[in-house]
Amino acid sequence: MSIKKVDVENQGWTYSSYVQAGDFIFTSICSGFGDTIKDATEIALNQLKQFLNQAGADLDDLVKVTVTFKRGENFDEMKPVFRAYFPNGYPARNTILVDEFLGKTIKLQIEGIAYKP
Repeated sequence: MSIKKVDVENQGWTYSSYVQAGDFIFTSICSGFGDTIKDATEIALNQLKQFLNQAGADLDDLVKVTVTFKRGENFDEMKPVFRAYFPNGYPARNTILVDEFLGKTIKLQIEGIAYKP
């Protein structure tokens, strides 16, 4: 099995945008910004899609995502976006609440694991 580590945006961070290990793709965090949780979720999912596309996969190939929020009451605002982005069924999901993110304007973060044989 080969392992490929990719920094899509070439930002020089100390982590890869995604790591492809055999048939699995592990993405790093995709941060959501914007005025609303809807906007932030769309931004994060579009970045996640960009990482997956770079690896030859798509959102339908996700088997699991982790969504991290600052505020739990925003959870319901995320649901319609997930319905629109995953019309063929949802990946497994873990939702985590935190006190803060490193970036002060981040509203949520999403990371994923995809399978693309």
